Amino acid sequence: MLRFLRGTGKRTKSIWWAVAIITIVTFLGGFVFLFGAGFNTQMQARATGAVGTVNGGRIPREAYYNALAEQRENYKRQFGVEPAERDEKMVQLQTWRSIVSQQMLAQQAKTLGLRAHDREVVLALQTSPPQSVTALPVFQTDGKFDVDKYRQALGNPSVNWEPIEVLVREQIPVRKLQERLLASVKLSEPELWRAFLDRNEQVSGTLVQVTPSFEGAAPEVAPAELQRLYEKYKGRFSTGARTQLEVLLVPRRYGNEETAAARELAAGLVKRAREGEDFGTLARDYSEGPGAENGGVVDRVFTLQDFGPKLSPMITAMKPGDISDPQQDGGRTLIFKLLSRATDPASSQPGFKIAQIVIKVRPNEDTARSQFDELQKMRDRAASVGLAKVATEKGLTTQTTPFYDANNPPPSLYTVPEAADWGLYAKAGAVSPVFPGIDEYAIVRVAAQRPAGPAPFDDVAAQLRQLAEMNARVESAKPRADEIATALANGTPLEKAASAGGATTFSVTDMSRVQPDPRLVPVPEVVAALFTNPPGKAEGPIRGVNGWFFVRVTNRTTPDSTAFEKLKGQLTTEILQRRQQSFFVGLLEQLRREAKVKDLRLEGVIY
Repeated sequence: MLRFLRGTGKRTKSIWWAVAIITIVTFLGGFVFLFGAGFNTQMQARATGAVGTVNGGRIPREAYYNALAEQRENYKRQFGVEPAERDEKMVQLQTWRSIVSQQMLAQQAKTLGLRAHDREVVLALQTSPPQSVTALPVFQTDGKFDVDKYRQALGNPSVNWEPIEVLVREQIPVRKLQERLLASVKLSEPELWRAFLDRNEQVSGTLVQVTPSFEGAAPEVAPAELQRLYEKYKGRFSTGARTQLEVLLVPRRYGNEETAAARELAAGLVKRAREGEDFGTLARDYSEGPGAENGGVVDRVFTLQDFGPKLSPMITAMKPGDISDPQQDGGRTLIFKLLSRATDPASSQPGFKIAQIVIKVRPNEDTARSQFDELQKMRDRAASVGLAKVATEKGLTTQTTPFYDANNPPPSLYTVPEAADWGLYAKAGAVSPVFPGIDEYAIVRVAAQRPAGPAPFDDVAAQLRQLAEMNARVESAKPRADEIATALANGTPLEKAASAGGATTFSVTDMSRVQPDPRLVPVPEVVAALFTNPPGKAEGPIRGVNGWFFVRVTNRTTPDSTAFEKLKGQLTTEILQRRQQSFFVGLLEQLRREAKVKDLRLEGVIY
């Protein structure tokens, strides 16, 4: 219930998961990352306070927490608020992924003998200080980096710049590695010309589609036909590496005393607000939820669907200015104030603008420790007998996620993203540590790992059957297509032949290869024919996945070399940046799958 109130908005999930991998190509903006030396074992890492190791090299605790602070600031600059519980989880995961990526690249740079020279360090400090430095308030004027203030401080002999010098000295070899890697991504002149034509060559024409009949029962499909279609189209079913998990979620235990204390505090705040105290001030003083610093205001419009069946009647009955009774939601108690009624801009449905106060239940330390120890024993037993068996012994059930990748985590682990991330790189059958979520603990087991490439036959059998049934229906429409082809051969105009055959005629105008008409997206064969057939002549039938097509090119415009020269630089930059990003993401994914990474952040912590 009310998971939306734990984040700052609907967009946050897509934004932060989408950038979770992409941020690896922008890390050079300056994470505070100080590499350790002389420690190469997990035990030594624990002894020195490291939060993890990558191929034996430690990740210092101060490096991780400095990087986390910077990511929180980035979030606040982007959304205007501190990350709430759910989003904080995403920020922590993004920080971990990025700092692991930095460590791997630093190790690669060291292997290649790349290092920073004194003059390079000085030049970098003078011209491109790390983001962690430019964001410091002392170097800000009206919220922006003030280069004059920075230069004055840089020239002040009383300022100790050694920590920043160490940081820059560690960053430079990685920058050199990045430059070397990205310089290896090339773009030939013929490729550039082809890309130019794909974007700028345009065609207009008339098309006829002979659609199959969908009357009657679906045609029978033989297993051999499914296998044939799989072999023919399996390239279209290719994906990156994917993981499937078996998941056990266990709700946190909250004692009656702790829950009652939170309810009593919430009831007292409701009373004070209804007696005239300012709700915003109470939110700033007591709330632990999104928007607390803004008086509890959540900057979006909510619909009744957002509140769910339990709270919708209450919200509907409230008038602007009304304050709700306390509402229990797992480990928190919520108080709402209806600010106004509004229209949801996304759906145009009636909606509500609200402020809220969130009071968290503070679990008893003994209760939390007892539950965590119990779960740890369950985890250890699951490693021997299986997670499902252990869950059944405790009267619990497990669930299996769909296959997922780093950018599409399973919804069941949305509030425990660390568990989903762990599963991406663990071996099949491995059982995870106990991961703390917002209102639950998670233990997961890797049910299956799928390498990058075509999906197995069984995974796409349903899609293949649909394709085979459509294929059979398309084949049954072949006589109608042959009638039109015969009429064309006898000199009948395309439109007249199509009308006589009961086919659909439509036109496309100024269509490019990269932006085909939406009706032609499933049939690249037809798009290719429009760009290769001579104007004025009707051609067909061309078989597509959804019918038979005839095409007649009306006009095709090919841009000249003058336009190419004008757009060449812009196009080169665009294509190279996309290729470089794809190359870099692929490289880091390969390094990550080959790396031995130990996450020690949870060790010794009771939640």
